[in-house]
Amino acid sequence: RAQPAPSPPAADRRKETSADGGSQLRGAGASGTWHFCATEWSECRCRGTLRFGSGSKWIERERKLGEAEIRVKCSIDVFPDVLPGEAKRCECSQPVKGAAPRQVARLASPASPYKNAPPLTSTGDSFWLFCAGQWQECACPGRVRWGNREQWMEIEPSKGEAELVLKCGIDVLPDVAPGDDGKHCDCLVDPGSEHFKSLNPGVLVAADRQVPPDTEVTSCEIFERDAAAGDAGQQQWRAVQPFCTPAQAAPASIDAVGKAGPRIMDSKTLRNLMRSWVEPRFRPNYDRVYNASGWAKRAFLNYYAGSAGGKHAKMTEQLIKSVHEFSSEPIVVMHFGFRTPAKWTPKLFPRLVLINAMPMPATSGRSFNFNKLRAMMLSRLEVGVQLDSDMFVAPGVDRLFERTAAEITRDYPLPILPSHFLDWGPSGQGPGGQGARLWDRYCPAGKEGKCRWQTQRWGHAHPTWTFWAVPFLGRWLRRNFRDETLAAGGGKRALRVIEVTEDEDLLNIGTWEEGGTKQWCKFDVPDPTEFDVILNKQVTDPVSGRIKCVSGLCGDIEGDQRYHPQGIAKVFYTAHHAVDPIQTAGYLKRIRMARKGGTLLPPILYHN
Repeated sequence: RAQPAPSPPAADRRKETSADGGSQLRGAGASGTWHFCATEWSECRCRGTLRFGSGSKWIERERKLGEAEIRVKCSIDVFPDVLPGEAKRCECSQPVKGAAPRQVARLASPASPYKNAPPLTSTGDSFWLFCAGQWQECACPGRVRWGNREQWMEIEPSKGEAELVLKCGIDVLPDVAPGDDGKHCDCLVDPGSEHFKSLNPGVLVAADRQVPPDTEVTSCEIFERDAAAGDAGQQQWRAVQPFCTPAQAAPASIDAVGKAGPRIMDSKTLRNLMRSWVEPRFRPNYDRVYNASGWAKRAFLNYYAGSAGGKHAKMTEQLIKSVHEFSSEPIVVMHFGFRTPAKWTPKLFPRLVLINAMPMPATSGRSFNFNKLRAMMLSRLEVGVQLDSDMFVAPGVDRLFERTAAEITRDYPLPILPSHFLDWGPSGQGPGGQGARLWDRYCPAGKEGKCRWQTQRWGHAHPTWTFWAVPFLGRWLRRNFRDETLAAGGGKRALRVIEVTEDEDLLNIGTWEEGGTKQWCKFDVPDPTEFDVILNKQVTDPVSGRIKCVSGLCGDIEGDQRYHPQGIAKVFYTAHHAVDPIQTAGYLKRIRMARKGGTLLPPILYHN
């Protein structure tokens, strides 16, 4: 921590109580039962006595005279750190408003179409398994429960409904655990079912269940074994070693492991996050794309999670189709969800490699999008081009592999991002959630265009990379997952890396910290409709013979004061914000027909 913990208020007192969430209050005439109130770093509102801690270590706070309720942030910024390095929470001696004091919450929001199912008395061999994080979609052939820790509501499929599909969010379901950002959906699974056989092995590992041994393609043991397999294997092990053996940090100063903060992920979780398994039906594709050392020469990479028939799966499917249509390279899809669509087959997608990976724990407090960096680390691509699910590719895109291999080398071992269409800066609404803290380090003067330690314009999180850049990915992901702090010095203010809350923010600040200066033109145009420029009929200048853009968004990406004052060129290799699968399919058809008819214009838009 940047500052020592404050002294406890007079009403606080240390106590050793039972780890059981139903333990009785002790001391000071208190009586009642403890109930979960909020996770660490969230707010708790309590009308009784409040306690902060975990296990047998707690500090209690009572309401002051005349105080209707205690309203406090459950963090070591407010309370002493009674359990350094461990996850903590707030509990209250009175039931939290909005949830009853039993395992299955008995409330339902009037606006929610879902009602509480009666709690099961016996489930036989069935057990609860993580299905989807908050704001994601869960698809389960049986009962679903929503909540976290001691607070749950259960939902069962309607009569005749083969699968229950629902969004796990408080905009659809009751908020059974207010302030708890670890809420998620679990699915009740039957180990003997066909559904069970199709699950991501990662969710089984998280539940301490057995997984097929012959499908695992990455793990700490595999990475350590292959560390001597040439430059790629060495760089891979350098990246993952702090996740695998944190006590044996790499000696190089740039990889030095800093002091961990209180929100560090435990060592078992860090090791498990390095594991992945090839989807069995795609094993032949994997063996064709990957060599005997477990590396692929070059491929596109996507990461996603969501129900097998949900919108994200449909968006991802359109992306996969575009790669098969307009590229000659394979695409690796790293899946961090419950199960993948059964209709995705090697026959339908002969250049698709589908790999399952461990989901991050719902209690980790990290963005799902950090899985992008995990996917880049685990995919073992010598040259890679990362694509989000809301993207598609177009003819000419394979040039990115050639350019990436030439630019990202031993001498420049950093990923390269395309310029963002917005020039993010320290004023106004910025990235990162807690953007003020991010920019305070790089722009202490707070003036646009004069950010002393920002080495290039804000980049869009669609990176390309080679194996030389994998240690960079490992360093910055590790610093976030271990809650390390970038030290103050030379005019820079300290920055706690966990306050860099998204993948794009982490890629940018990591690039600035390491002096990165390379950036791609806008090869990921901001919207599919931008492709009208090369699909519409344009005018040919009779004198110069050049094609003049007169239809569509013909201008450059807006410039900035410091790096690109004349704007940023567009290259029509990929489209971003392709969030409507039907619209995407329409654009893919138009591009295919224009290419077949010889009317598709070249992908680079030049200006005089």
